Amino acid sequence: MQFRIPNYSSYIYLAEMSKYQHMWSFFGRSENYNIFIGISEFLIGALVLFKRTRLIALLISLGVCLNILVLNIEFEIIFATSHIILDFAITLILLIGYRKDLYQFFIKLGGKLDSTSIKPKHKFAKIFPVVFLLVLSVGYFSFSLYIKSVYIGDPNVIGAYEIKQIQLKDSTFTPKKGKLGKLPMLFIENNNQIVLSVEDTLYIGAYLVEKENIHLGFEGATKFGLQTLKGTLDSISLTGQINDKSSIDISLERIDGKKNYINDLYK
Repeated sequence: MQFRIPNYSSYIYLAEMSKYQHMWSFFGRSENYNIFIGISEFLIGALVLFKRTRLIALLISLGVCLNILVLNIEFEIIFATSHIILDFAITLILLIGYRKDLYQFFIKLGGKLDSTSIKPKHKFAKIFPVVFLLVLSVGYFSFSLYIKSVYIGDPNVIGAYEIKQIQLKDSTFTPKKGKLGKLPMLFIENNNQIVLSVEDTLYIGAYLVEKENIHLGFEGATKFGLQTLKGTLDSISLTGQINDKSSIDISLERIDGKKNYINDLYK
Protein backbone atom coordinates (compact mmCIF):
# COMPACT_ATOMS: atom_id res chain seq x y z
CA MET A 1 0.00 0.00 0.00
CA GLN A 2 3.01 2.33 0.20
CA PHE A 3 4.26 4.76 -2.45
CA ARG A 4 0.96 5.40 -4.17
CA ILE A 5 0.33 8.76 -5.85
CA PRO A 6 -2.80 10.14 -7.57
CA ASN A 7 -3.10 9.27 -11.23
CA TYR A 8 -2.87 12.91 -12.31
CA SER A 9 0.58 13.18 -10.71
CA SER A 10 1.89 10.76 -13.32
CA TYR A 11 1.41 13.47 -15.95
CA ILE A 12 3.28 16.24 -14.13
CA TYR A 13 6.51 17.30 -15.81
CA LEU A 14 9.57 15.95 -14.02
CA ALA A 15 11.04 19.38 -13.22
CA GLU A 16 7.68 20.55 -11.83
CA MET A 17 7.19 17.68 -9.38
CA SER A 18 7.75 18.22 -5.67
CA LYS A 19 10.52 16.37 -3.85
CA TYR A 20 7.88 14.24 -2.15
CA GLN A 21 6.32 13.25 -5.47
CA HIS A 22 9.74 12.40 -6.90
CA MET A 23 10.66 10.00 -4.12
CA TRP A 24 7.21 8.52 -3.67
CA SER A 25 6.67 7.78 -7.37
CA PHE A 26 10.24 6.48 -7.82
CA PHE A 27 9.99 3.86 -5.08
CA GLY A 28 6.45 3.04 -6.10
CA ARG A 29 7.54 2.25 -9.64
CA SER A 30 8.50 -1.35 -8.75
CA GLU A 31 6.02 -3.62 -6.97
CA ASN A 32 8.75 -6.24 -6.43
CA TYR A 33 10.98 -3.68 -4.72
CA ASN A 34 8.10 -2.77 -2.42
CA ILE A 35 7.64 -6.43 -1.53
CA PHE A 36 11.38 -6.71 -0.83
CA ILE A 37 11.26 -3.68 1.49
CA GLY A 38 8.22 -5.05 3.32
CA ILE A 39 9.73 -8.52 3.84
CA SER A 40 13.06 -7.02 4.98
CA GLU A 41 11.42 -4.77 7.57
CA PHE A 42 9.19 -7.60 8.76
CA LEU A 43 12.22 -9.88 9.23
CA ILE A 44 14.06 -7.17 11.20
CA GLY A 45 11.10 -6.92 13.56
CA ALA A 46 10.80 -10.71 13.88
CA LEU A 47 14.53 -11.27 14.52
CA VAL A 48 14.60 -8.59 17.24
CA LEU A 49 12.27 -10.77 19.32
CA PHE A 50 14.86 -13.52 19.81
CA LYS A 51 18.04 -13.09 21.86
CA ARG A 52 20.25 -15.05 19.43
CA THR A 53 19.31 -12.87 16.45
CA ARG A 54 18.57 -9.56 18.18
CA LEU A 55 21.97 -7.95 17.65
CA ILE A 56 22.19 -8.64 13.91
CA ALA A 57 18.60 -7.41 13.51
CA LEU A 58 19.38 -4.19 15.39
CA LEU A 59 22.48 -3.51 13.29
CA ILE A 60 20.45 -3.97 10.09
CA SER A 61 17.70 -1.82 11.57
CA LEU A 62 20.23 0.92 12.35
CA GLY A 63 21.26 1.17 8.68
CA VAL A 64 17.70 0.91 7.36
CA CYS A 65 16.30 3.51 9.79
CA LEU A 66 19.14 5.96 9.17
CA ASN A 67 18.67 5.67 5.40
CA ILE A 68 14.90 6.20 5.66
CA LEU A 69 15.37 9.12 8.06
CA VAL A 70 17.70 10.93 5.63
CA LEU A 71 15.31 10.24 2.72
CA ASN A 72 12.33 11.59 4.67
CA ILE A 73 14.17 14.76 5.68
CA GLU A 74 15.77 15.50 2.30
CA PHE A 75 12.63 14.70 0.28
CA GLU A 76 10.32 16.43 2.78
CA ILE A 77 8.20 13.38 3.67
CA ILE A 78 6.86 15.20 6.71
CA PHE A 79 4.12 12.80 7.79
CA ALA A 80 6.53 9.83 8.10
CA THR A 81 9.49 11.59 9.75
CA SER A 82 8.26 11.32 13.35
CA HIS A 83 7.61 7.60 12.91
CA ILE A 84 11.10 6.80 11.63
CA ILE A 85 12.71 8.99 14.32
CA LEU A 86 10.93 6.84 16.92
CA ASP A 87 12.12 3.62 15.24
CA PHE A 88 15.67 4.96 15.01
CA ALA A 89 15.65 6.00 18.69
CA ILE A 90 14.34 2.59 19.82
CA THR A 91 17.07 0.87 17.79
CA LEU A 92 19.77 3.02 19.41
CA ILE A 93 18.37 2.42 22.90
CA LEU A 94 18.36 -1.36 22.37
CA LEU A 95 21.92 -1.23 21.00
CA ILE A 96 23.22 0.51 24.13
CA GLY A 97 23.20 -2.82 25.94
CA TYR A 98 25.60 -4.22 23.31
CA ARG A 99 28.03 -1.29 23.26
CA LYS A 100 30.90 -3.06 25.05
CA ASP A 101 30.49 -6.21 22.96
CA LEU A 102 30.42 -4.18 19.74
CA TYR A 103 33.57 -2.29 20.69
CA GLN A 104 35.34 -5.52 21.63
CA PHE A 105 34.37 -7.33 18.43
CA PHE A 106 34.48 -4.61 15.77
CA ILE A 107 37.27 -2.36 17.08
CA LYS A 108 39.50 -4.30 19.45
CA LEU A 109 39.37 -7.65 17.64
CA GLY A 110 38.73 -6.19 14.17
CA GLY A 111 35.74 -8.43 13.53
CA LYS A 112 37.58 -11.65 14.48
CA LEU A 113 37.04 -13.97 17.42
CA ASP A 114 40.72 -13.63 18.36
CA SER A 115 43.17 -10.79 17.83
CA THR A 116 46.09 -12.79 16.42
CA SER A 117 44.78 -13.02 12.85
CA ILE A 118 44.17 -9.27 12.36
CA LYS A 119 47.78 -8.21 12.82
CA PRO A 120 49.62 -7.92 9.44
CA LYS A 121 52.56 -10.33 9.14
CA HIS A 122 54.55 -8.24 6.65
CA LYS A 123 55.48 -4.56 6.65
CA PHE A 124 54.11 -4.16 3.12
CA ALA A 125 50.67 -5.39 4.24
CA LYS A 126 50.70 -2.76 6.96
CA ILE A 127 51.82 0.19 4.82
CA PHE A 128 50.01 -0.58 1.55
CA PRO A 129 46.41 0.22 2.74
CA VAL A 130 47.51 3.62 4.06
CA VAL A 131 49.43 4.51 0.89
CA PHE A 132 46.60 3.26 -1.32
CA LEU A 133 44.02 5.31 0.56
CA LEU A 134 46.12 8.49 0.42
CA VAL A 135 46.96 8.15 -3.29
CA LEU A 136 43.37 7.34 -4.23
CA SER A 137 41.91 10.16 -2.14
CA VAL A 138 44.36 12.82 -3.35
CA GLY A 139 44.06 11.57 -6.94
CA TYR A 140 40.26 11.74 -7.02
CA PHE A 141 40.22 15.09 -5.23
CA SER A 142 42.61 16.56 -7.81
CA PHE A 143 40.60 15.00 -10.65
CA SER A 144 37.37 16.49 -9.28
CA LEU A 145 38.95 19.96 -9.09
CA TYR A 146 40.04 19.63 -12.73
CA ILE A 147 36.58 18.52 -13.84
CA LYS A 148 35.00 21.40 -11.94
CA SER A 149 37.36 23.95 -13.48
CA VAL A 150 36.72 22.68 -17.02
CA TYR A 151 33.06 21.75 -17.07
CA ILE A 152 31.33 23.60 -14.22
CA GLY A 153 30.33 27.14 -15.07
CA ASP A 154 29.60 30.23 -13.03
CA PRO A 155 26.85 29.42 -10.46
CA ASN A 156 25.64 33.02 -10.75
CA VAL A 157 24.81 32.37 -14.41
CA ILE A 158 23.88 28.70 -14.64
CA GLY A 159 20.25 27.95 -13.94
CA ALA A 160 16.69 27.90 -15.23
CA TYR A 161 14.95 31.15 -16.16
CA GLU A 162 11.28 31.69 -16.93
CA ILE A 163 10.76 34.01 -19.92
CA LYS A 164 8.24 36.71 -19.09
CA GLN A 165 8.45 38.91 -22.18
CA ILE A 166 10.54 39.43 -25.29
CA GLN A 167 10.94 42.98 -26.57
CA LEU A 168 12.53 43.61 -29.95
CA LYS A 169 13.29 46.96 -31.47
CA ASP A 170 9.93 47.25 -33.16
CA SER A 171 7.71 44.78 -31.33
CA THR A 172 6.91 43.12 -28.01
CA PHE A 173 5.39 39.71 -27.38
CA THR A 174 4.82 37.37 -24.47
CA PRO A 175 5.34 33.66 -25.13
CA LYS A 176 2.60 31.53 -23.59
CA LYS A 177 4.28 28.13 -23.22
CA GLY A 178 7.45 26.16 -23.76
CA LYS A 179 8.47 23.01 -25.56
CA LEU A 180 9.83 21.58 -22.28
CA GLY A 181 7.33 21.95 -19.47
CA LYS A 182 4.45 24.36 -19.30
CA LEU A 183 6.38 27.62 -19.25
CA PRO A 184 8.64 29.34 -21.80
CA MET A 185 12.14 28.84 -20.39
CA LEU A 186 15.79 29.67 -20.92
CA PHE A 187 18.22 27.05 -19.56
CA ILE A 188 21.87 27.95 -19.08
CA GLU A 189 23.82 24.75 -18.43
CA ASN A 190 27.33 23.61 -17.64
CA ASN A 191 29.63 22.81 -20.58
CA ASN A 192 28.67 26.19 -22.12
CA GLN A 193 25.34 24.87 -23.36
CA ILE A 194 22.25 27.03 -23.65
CA VAL A 195 18.70 25.85 -24.37
CA LEU A 196 15.71 27.99 -25.30
CA SER A 197 12.24 26.47 -24.91
CA VAL A 198 9.62 28.73 -26.50
CA GLU A 199 6.17 27.81 -27.81
CA ASP A 200 6.48 24.49 -29.66
CA THR A 201 10.21 24.67 -30.48
CA LEU A 202 13.45 23.83 -28.69
CA TYR A 203 16.59 25.75 -29.66
CA ILE A 204 20.02 24.37 -28.71
CA GLY A 205 23.13 26.52 -28.66
CA ALA A 206 26.30 27.54 -26.83
CA TYR A 207 27.37 30.55 -24.78
CA LEU A 208 30.52 32.18 -23.47
CA VAL A 209 30.76 34.49 -20.45
CA GLU A 210 33.48 37.13 -20.42
CA LYS A 211 33.43 39.26 -17.27
CA GLU A 212 29.94 40.82 -17.26
CA ASN A 213 29.19 40.07 -20.93
CA ILE A 214 27.59 37.00 -22.46
CA HIS A 215 27.88 35.82 -26.06
CA LEU A 216 25.51 33.15 -27.25
CA GLY A 217 24.42 31.51 -30.46
CA PHE A 218 21.89 28.91 -31.57
CA GLU A 219 22.12 26.31 -34.33
CA GLY A 220 19.26 27.97 -36.16
CA ALA A 221 17.40 31.26 -35.95
CA THR A 222 14.38 31.43 -33.65
CA LYS A 223 10.94 32.45 -34.87
CA PHE A 224 11.57 35.96 -33.55
CA GLY A 225 14.89 36.24 -35.39
CA LEU A 226 17.41 35.46 -32.64
CA GLN A 227 20.45 33.41 -33.70
CA THR A 228 23.37 35.20 -32.03
CA LEU A 229 23.38 37.65 -29.16
CA LYS A 230 26.00 39.82 -27.48
CA GLY A 231 24.95 41.50 -24.28
CA THR A 232 24.52 41.15 -20.52
CA LEU A 233 22.61 38.72 -18.33
CA ASP A 234 21.25 39.01 -14.81
CA SER A 235 18.44 37.31 -12.89
CA ILE A 236 15.77 39.55 -14.45
CA SER A 237 16.86 40.20 -18.03
CA LEU A 238 18.99 39.24 -21.02
CA THR A 239 19.77 42.38 -22.96
CA GLY A 240 21.90 43.05 -26.02
CA GLN A 241 22.13 43.03 -29.80
CA ILE A 242 20.95 40.10 -31.90
CA ASN A 243 22.69 39.16 -35.14
CA ASP A 244 24.84 42.30 -34.73
CA LYS A 245 21.85 44.40 -35.76
CA SER A 246 18.70 44.82 -33.70
CA SER A 247 18.41 45.30 -29.94
CA ILE A 248 16.56 42.81 -27.77
CA ASP A 249 15.45 42.71 -24.14
CA ILE A 250 14.24 39.39 -22.74
CA SER A 251 12.56 39.78 -19.33
CA LEU A 252 13.38 36.82 -17.09
CA GLU A 253 12.63 35.38 -13.67
CA ARG A 254 15.26 33.06 -12.31
CA ILE A 255 13.83 29.89 -10.78
CA ASP A 256 15.29 29.60 -7.28
CA GLY A 257 16.43 26.48 -5.47
CA LYS A 258 13.12 25.84 -3.73
CA LYS A 259 11.46 25.14 -7.06
CA ASN A 260 14.45 24.13 -9.16
CA TYR A 261 15.94 21.80 -6.54
CA ILE A 262 16.79 19.16 -9.18
CA ASN A 263 19.47 21.33 -10.78
CA ASP A 264 20.36 23.44 -7.76
CA LEU A 265 22.98 21.00 -6.43
CA TYR A 266 25.92 22.99 -7.85
CA LYS A 267 25.44 25.51 -5.06
